[in-house]
Amino acid sequence: MSAGEGPGKQLLQTVQAIDRIFKARSVAVVGVSSDPAKLGYMTLESILKGGYDGRVYPVNPRGGELLGLKVYKSLSQLPGRPDLVVILVPARFVPGVLREAAGQGIPGAVILSAGFREAGRADLEEEIAAIARETGLRFAGPNIQGINYLPNKLCAMFFPVITTRGPLAVVAQSGSVTAALSEWAAGEGLGISAAINLGNQTDLCEADYLEYFSTDENTGAVALYLEGIKNGRRFLEAAARATLRKPVAVLKAGRSETGRLAASSHTGSLAGRHEVFSGACRQFGLINAGSLDTLYDYARGLAALKEPRGNRVLSISTSGGMGTLAADEAGAEGLVLPPLPDGLVREIQSLGISPLAHLANPIDLGYVPSEGFKPVILLADKYEAADIILLNLGDPMPGMPEIAVELAGRIKAALAVSYAGGGEEEKKGRPAMMAAGIPVFSSPERAIRGIGAAVRATRFRRERQAGEGAYSLSLTDLPLRDKAAESRLITEPEAVQYLKRYNIPYPEHGLARSAEEAVKIAAGTGYPVVLKIVSPDVAHKSDAGGVITGLETPSQVREAYDRILARVLAAVPGASIEGVLVCRQAPQGLEVIVGALEDEVFGPAIMFGLGGIFTEVFQDVSFRIAPLMPFDAAEMIRETKAYPLLRGIRGQTPCDIQALEQLLLAVSRLVMEHREIKELDLNPVRVFKEGLLVLDARMSLFGRK
Repeated sequence: MSAGEGPGKQLLQTVQAIDRIFKARSVAVVGVSSDPAKLGYMTLESILKGGYDGRVYPVNPRGGELLGLKVYKSLSQLPGRPDLVVILVPARFVPGVLREAAGQGIPGAVILSAGFREAGRADLEEEIAAIARETGLRFAGPNIQGINYLPNKLCAMFFPVITTRGPLAVVAQSGSVTAALSEWAAGEGLGISAAINLGNQTDLCEADYLEYFSTDENTGAVALYLEGIKNGRRFLEAAARATLRKPVAVLKAGRSETGRLAASSHTGSLAGRHEVFSGACRQFGLINAGSLDTLYDYARGLAALKEPRGNRVLSISTSGGMGTLAADEAGAEGLVLPPLPDGLVREIQSLGISPLAHLANPIDLGYVPSEGFKPVILLADKYEAADIILLNLGDPMPGMPEIAVELAGRIKAALAVSYAGGGEEEKKGRPAMMAAGIPVFSSPERAIRGIGAAVRATRFRRERQAGEGAYSLSLTDLPLRDKAAESRLITEPEAVQYLKRYNIPYPEHGLARSAEEAVKIAAGTGYPVVLKIVSPDVAHKSDAGGVITGLETPSQVREAYDRILARVLAAVPGASIEGVLVCRQAPQGLEVIVGALEDEVFGPAIMFGLGGIFTEVFQDVSFRIAPLMPFDAAEMIRETKAYPLLRGIRGQTPCDIQALEQLLLAVSRLVMEHREIKELDLNPVRVFKEGLLVLDARMSLFGRK
């Protein structure tokens, strides 16, 4: 990086480079073919079918004419310098085309050609990356389906040709997923602003596109499908900025071990731990989907629903079943269906609607025509009965699109529609309402999911913009460690020295190398005491019989010292024993776990959950990426099932949650400042009414064993 060329300038230059690619007014397509079955033909045809009104220059050494356009034999023969070159030649020829393009001052390229890293030719991929670095030419790909930027009618993509313009930007690592999301959005009337297939991400990557679309005036929301992330902390830095401007839904493949292996072999990218990724999404405001259908549901809600004021939903239907389905799904999405105000119920009754109506939330109007919904919804909005009104249609409703559009423009609440069981009226009505900017779903459950996504994204944005969570630290100023590198387990006394530097509470203790020394240490700390083996060869002390608790007399300490040595040597023959740790036994309290690990994608990550013997049983843990902010620590604690226990339920004494938050922040500082730490387990951490104590510390460091 040259002097004066900081990250901010680089970011601006990258966004400008993407803008030049998307808004190119002249395009050269290198590698066109006269065979309709080949990508060179299909891509040129897509550009023309997409309605692109700039200049198009097909290029093939044979020359001739194709699809009514003159074919040029090389870039050097073009009558003018194009803004963009689309490349479809075999991989071995791509470096030559890029050099020729850069030599002519062409600023951008889209490389559809495959046969690079994913096919074992990492050398070719590094060559084209070097060309970009040396010349300043920026490119998308290689190994992609293409790009489609609808504001410029530029569909440089061999399939599909989408011309239905709307607020959703699709960015996906899979060509099939790119096509599926784009076609669903187009077919249902939502439309897209852009569709980008990521491929190998050799130059421009997911973080770059996220930066771009967060400031693109033509985009209202972003749907991301990822299999691997090029630079985890760079991605999170982009997400931290993007989600303050635009809502972003993401689906990360590779949650299972089999899925992780498939993702890696498919894209050559490294897939990270799903639990850590989920925590990162919550931390940085990404709406994390668990399936492709859910990703699309979230994207619809984020792109089309008017920004909701809160999480209160009112379902209005002519079907009791549809209302029940909506209510059942609401809790999982963090939504509530509040009771109706008495005054509202009385005014609805005065309308003289069907005697079969059930006037509670969800409302079942019985059977009424489409016009019957209008006065009920207007009354509900007058009473501010909900932040989002779900028009939950379970029957054919002629004229409903016009009514819904009118209502959306009149009411203060956000309006969403679920339309199922409506036959031909449904088929006509759903795209008509979606095209008018009202999110429409095919079932109540899917509608609730879309609403929930919009509510969470809005809440996150409001909280962060109100100053409750601005990330001022650069996340990229931290080199990642190779998680597969050799490591060594250090002893607990060594780990405690790390804790001491950060004022992390640990019981009074001492290291004994004889039974008599153990008795002296116990006298100094005070009884009762705990004895723990100290050995670099014993990772789990309890499993090896290396922990004895509840010792209250000198004779018990002497006997326990000899017993603990015998147990450990029997369980781990030949273990190197450095001594026995004598600790003052802590009083009773609630046990939790606090940990840290080096994630292969995002770097140091912090964990919190229910501790002690319950850690493995319940797996009730939350993750965040370091460095933590105070609100991150608070959120980690609140989102676990342990939180009600910490607050004190059914007369139980509440715990010192503030001390726990401070511990999480201290561990975050510890692993950020000591990059040699690979893993850290503080388990259990015993939390009291006032304060806490770390009762066991297990730490491994990078470096030779």
